[in-house]
Amino acid sequence: EITKRCNMHCPVCFASAGEDEENADLPISEIEKQYDFLMAHGGPFNIQLSGGEPTMRDDLPEIIQMGREKGFTFFQLNTNGIRLAEEEGYAKKLKKAGLNTVFLQFDGVTDEVYQILRGRPMLELKKKAIRNCSEAELGIALVPVIAPGVNDMQAGDILNFALEYTSSRSVILADVRRNVRKIRSPYQGC
Repeated sequence: EITKRCNMHCPVCFASAGEDEENADLPISEIEKQYDFLMAHGGPFNIQLSGGEPTMRDDLPEIIQMGREKGFTFFQLNTNGIRLAEEEGYAKKLKKAGLNTVFLQFDGVTDEVYQILRGRPMLELKKKAIRNCSEAELGIALVPVIAPGVNDMQAGDILNFALEYTSSRSVILADVRRNVRKIRSPYQGC
């Protein structure tokens, strides 16, 4: 985790992000120490940058570039995709810094799913993030949180979406049952 900050407050959150804003960002000097430790103990390894929401850090490209300079060759970014969708050229900036793949939170193919799991409709934003990543030639892995009674019936649709609309390297299913703040579902079973 390079930050605890987040630009959302999802009813489901694996990182309990956004709850402690004080000292939320890991200092870049500490990240450098962690890179050095990893390299000294068998590296290079694949680096997965997570949080909170890592794109909240304006120095994210520098964090990736520093890792590249230290000899790491593969960088993954766990993100909700908001900044990738909304900031023109951001995906290309991350690609230029050395990012390989975006692990994009992608919970379903209807806005109702996002309303329940993320507190707001987000499907068009997700599609724009995917377009921007594709244009930047970044790999994409869709990462849906599967919530019984909310989007489990869309798992096949998510796979079909990945095949049709992305150059997706994978779809990674995450089970929500252990990571619930509070979900209010109009569907039975949740």
